[in-house]
Amino acid sequence: MESEELFSGFGWRVSMDSAPLPDGRIKKAARVGRCDTVHILAFPSPKKVILLREFRAFYGGYVWMLPTGRVNKETDQAAAAQRELQEESGFRAGQIRFYKSFYHSETFASGNHIYIATDLTKDPLPQDHDEMIEVHVFPYEEAITKALSGTHVHSSSVCGLLTYAREHPEVLR
Repeated sequence: MESEELFSGFGWRVSMDSAPLPDGRIKKAARVGRCDTVHILAFPSPKKVILLREFRAFYGGYVWMLPTGRVNKETDQAAAAQRELQEESGFRAGQIRFYKSFYHSETFASGNHIYIATDLTKDPLPQDHDEMIEVHVFPYEEAITKALSGTHVHSSSVCGLLTYAREHPEVLR
């Protein structure tokens, strides 16, 4: 793959990339990249999950979402997931494990990594100064309903919640 950087700054990178197709032709596209993001399915009990109601200034309203944040302060995704869980929900996970990764598109080169957090205890870290977050605990099915509501839906949260429910239907019973 060839890459020509067009812009780099503020944690973002824009490049013009070329990559071969199986038949020998070359695909060329502008690609945008930034650090990866972690999203945490935090279970205070087996059938309840933590969901945040966060004010998003550029939307001008609230969004229901999983505890979420960038992997930009650590090199280890699990450590970033633990930090974000503590900053955004006030809980620390006794066990945190990687679950699954999702990607927006091949031209947005940033991964969304879902982690499962269990054995939760109160251990808050200070929230970021520019965040306004409410922490809620819902039965799993109600969390899905909340995450799908509103004018702006946090796609990575919905994708993580729905995928987990499909693979673990017992959370819905």
